[in-house]
Formats: sequence, C-alpha cells, structure tokens
Amino acid sequence: MTKTYAVPPPPPHNEGKTVAAYTLNYGVVLGSVVLAFGMVLSMMLLVWIGAGVIAAAIVLGIVLSLAGLGQPRRRPSEAEAR
Repeated sequence: MTKTYAVPPPPPHNEGKTVAAYTLNYGVVLGSVVLAFGMVLSMMLLVWIGAGVIAAAIVLGIVLSLAGLGQPRRRPSEAEAR
C-alpha cells in the first residue's frame, strides 16, 4: 500500500522582519552596549542598567509577538487538517 504525503504550506514572506523581532534585536544590542561600557568603565550601575534593558527588550519582544506583531503562527488544528 502506498502512502501519500501532504506538502506543508509555504512560510510567511516577511522573512522574520517583524516589529517584534526588530524591537527585541535593537533592545538587546542597546543593552549589550550599555552593559559593555559599564564593564569597561567599572561602573556597576551601567552594568545593571544594561542588563535591565536586555530583560525589558526580551519581555517587550514576547508581548509584541503575542499581540500579533510577530511571525504569524499556525494553529495545531490547521496543521493537522493539511
């Protein structure tokens, strides 16, 4: 008996270039730069501020993704139906 396989749907055409992805990326880069300057200048306040910016960027990226500004998600029911 032969098996038939369904072809998966094509990925979105945005190539991951979404508001959530850009916000997360720029926030992590900015926080890393601040954190690095804090380490070079031996200023623990800048290190903690940089770490806080990174943490805030991660949370903001997740919130934006859940708000619909990230990569579109397929529901499990859609994937099983195809």
